[in-house]
Amino acid sequence: MPDRSASPPTRRVIDIVSLLATSTEPVSVAGIAERLDIARATATAILTELDAAGWVGRDPHRGYAIGPALAGLHGAALPSGVGTVLAELAERTGSGATFSRIEPDRLTVLDARHGTDRVVPGIPVGHRIPLQFPAGASVMPWRSASEQNAWTATAAGADRRTASTLLAVVRERGVAVFRPRADDAGMVDLLADLLGAVGSELLQPHLRTRALRQLAALTSRPFTRSELDSEDALALSYLAAPVFDATGTAAYEVQLGPLRAEVAKPGRDEYISATLDAARQLTAALSGAAHRRPT
Repeated sequence: MPDRSASPPTRRVIDIVSLLATSTEPVSVAGIAERLDIARATATAILTELDAAGWVGRDPHRGYAIGPALAGLHGAALPSGVGTVLAELAERTGSGATFSRIEPDRLTVLDARHGTDRVVPGIPVGHRIPLQFPAGASVMPWRSASEQNAWTATAAGADRRTASTLLAVVRERGVAVFRPRADDAGMVDLLADLLGAVGSELLQPHLRTRALRQLAALTSRPFTRSELDSEDALALSYLAAPVFDATGTAAYEVQLGPLRAEVAKPGRDEYISATLDAARQLTAALSGAAHRRPT
């Protein structure tokens, strides 16, 4: 029958979004084209735009599902347990916690909770950043060799060896732990305090972006094995641990941001333990939500 829609291109966008919103698992481009009886090139063009806007997301196996931006609009989204786990992590550690989806080319923040001891504004929910070293380090040991190689290649110069070493440490310990360089610790403390006092939402967008980017650059030196085991008090920026979906894919990570200029080993161990506990709980929450979906 002829298409009676007043705007056939718009109708195709609606059909794709509706299909993904009601699907219980990611759908490939070929699957979308077949189910909706549209050209694969048309489906690809629409999905590219929807992906860029965050309305859909692509999983490591190149299937598509509803993305964080659209999920936020209609309230569908993550299992209720995710917010609870993040809130408990923030309460336990006094530090801000976030939950992010890690796609082949980007990291997207899906949920966040402020810390109780120190409120440091971070990347807002829905914000996406390119997946470049060291972002996404916690999931990389469980990704394909091609993804690992592409990620490692984003590190500049001597950091490439650091990236490879980091993958081995994360696989061994189950968590990525970062710190500023010794000469940056005081600047990190100052910048974090300024952002917390002013409130990043009060800054002009370009200033907020620059400030957060600078804070990230100053705090992204990975801990080595010897530093993790050291009894010395060391600066601590943030931690990240992988979260696995119902298929066993390391598709997400939970991040904790203490941003402390000095933390003794017992304190570091507690931050690590809290982050790993939250990652296990989030993995269980995601698996449980998948099992509760209608078939």
